Amino acid sequence: MDVDEQPQHNEAFPPPPPFWRLYRSDADGSAERPLPPEPPAPVAGTFQMFGELHTTEDGMPPLQAQPLFSLDAKGLTDFRGELRSLNRELVFQFVDVLGALVERPQASTRGIENIGTILRNMHYLLNLLRAHQARANLEHTLDVELKDRTSATQELRQNEVNMQEAVQQVLTKVQALDASLQDPARGGDGS
Repeated sequence: MDVDEQPQHNEAFPPPPPFWRLYRSDADGSAERPLPPEPPAPVAGTFQMFGELHTTEDGMPPLQAQPLFSLDAKGLTDFRGELRSLNRELVFQFVDVLGALVERPQASTRGIENIGTILRNMHYLLNLLRAHQARANLEHTLDVELKDRTSATQELRQNEVNMQEAVQQVLTKVQALDASLQDPARGGDGS
């Protein structure tokens, strides 16, 4: 074996690439930089996304379009009826827009705006309905849970009665067996 042919030491894993120093906290000499970087502060107030203005405030945003549904004196509405009538109006407006597109395409912008207004009203009504839906879902969940617990309690009580009867039967059999073993006339203690 020649001196030049010495076995070379191969590492199990290659060394990291040279840019790994960029990811150390003290790469530029300042050890105060935290890793990973802190997330940006949450957006407060209003912001624009996809061309629409959004707000971070909780609650129901006001309707931006002309309301096409009726509210009673208490501020309540018949959601089913109003959504049904808005849906019918949406279909009629859609058919009108299709007719206008066939006959005179430049006159269809008003119909498209009407469709947008109807859809915004439907969206607003559906958002108003979410609180009622959440309440109904919670009531249903609690009813199911109450029925499950009631049936489990009844089953436990029935099992308790069955076990007490079984224990009583075993006790009477043990007492009868004990009495028969104590009574020499019945063949007990035949030693």
